[in-house]
Amino acid sequence: MSNSRLREEVYDLLYAKHKPELAILRLNSILREQPENVQALSLKAYALNKLANAIKDWEYSRSALAAAGKALELSPLDDIALTSKGWALIDLGKASESIPYLIQATTANPRNEHAWFNLAWAQYLTGNFAVSSASIAKALELSPNNAIIRR
Repeated sequence: MSNSRLREEVYDLLYAKHKPELAILRLNSILREQPENVQALSLKAYALNKLANAIKDWEYSRSALAAAGKALELSPLDDIALTSKGWALIDLGKASESIPYLIQATTANPRNEHAWFNLAWAQYLTGNFAVSSASIAKALELSPNNAIIRR
């Protein structure tokens, strides 16, 4: 399966079907056969973050942090892994620690609206309101109809 097809499949499970558990199961099946599949690791971290937020269980954020860390060991500039690590750090109350990872994610892929959104949130949480406004504006420019970003 191509990288873009896997990403589309996982995002469909996360955003259209609201089934992060199914996304995680799918990614675990790939990782059993290919434990160093960077895309599967980074998408698993992302799905774990979605699950953590859906059920407010921050142990999943810790698992996301671990999966993102492993992906970044293999591919230090993977934008999904960088975004996932930043997102997990925010959820674990470490917004200031998340900012360098999220900046790297926006540099690695300037079209990643999720990285821009999480960067804006981390900047807001750390009191950098003006910079946060610019980051959220960039996220909205990339994805003007995204209901999560618009709120």
